[in-house]
Amino acid sequence: MITLQELCGYLENLLQASTFSDYCINGLQVEGNPKIQKIATGVSASLETIESAVKAKVQVLIVHHGLFWNRDSYVIQGVKREKLRLLIENNISLLAYHLPLDAHRDYGNNWTAARELGWKDLEPFGFYNGVPIGVKGSLKNVPREKFTKTLEKYYQHSAHSALGGKEVVHTAALISGGAHKSLIDAAAAGVDCFVTGSFDEPVWHQAFEEKINFFALGHSNTEKVGPRALGEHLEEYFGIPCQFLDIPNPF
Repeated sequence: MITLQELCGYLENLLQASTFSDYCINGLQVEGNPKIQKIATGVSASLETIESAVKAKVQVLIVHHGLFWNRDSYVIQGVKREKLRLLIENNISLLAYHLPLDAHRDYGNNWTAARELGWKDLEPFGFYNGVPIGVKGSLKNVPREKFTKTLEKYYQHSAHSALGGKEVVHTAALISGGAHKSLIDAAAAGVDCFVTGSFDEPVWHQAFEEKINFFALGHSNTEKVGPRALGEHLEEYFGIPCQFLDIPNPF
């Protein structure tokens, strides 16, 4: 068993959340039980995720997308009220780490995925307010078709692709989630492929105009990596169970 204070302090030191200029609250969002015997992690603080945390009988839920964002209404009503009710009545703390969990080089969405995908010579890529969020790296010469299948298998999601670049690839950049606009930055960096979660109409033309391969594997699926990896680390470090709540979301 550990305390909530110990967990929050450890995660702040690990993820350096206070150093990020983000558009949400990073860290503790809802205070629950001060004593922790079981943790859950997930992508988003959706109603289904919170209900799953209640069923799993955890004392802490750690997510990438929390409940409170800049420019949100201050009014607590509807679904947000129901989410808070479930957390408070079940004494569950909610912690959220957005950009810190994208950027972390050991347990974040991007560097973890790049390592697990076998990329080499990893370097920071994709800056937000001066802080690198993504990663780029090299591969052995890989046929584009094989690269696509590897991504789809890893993320368990079909790829939306705009294949404007080389048929045999040896460099790639990755920013998880809704980073399709960073395709231009990837092209400027001279990589063969850019991987993210989301896509939009201009990306199709840009990929061919900039002669780069573009892959979108789903906002949610590309951001399962960090919560899963962080949970595995916390389980090993603190010696208490940590369950990843794998809530389906094709978007």
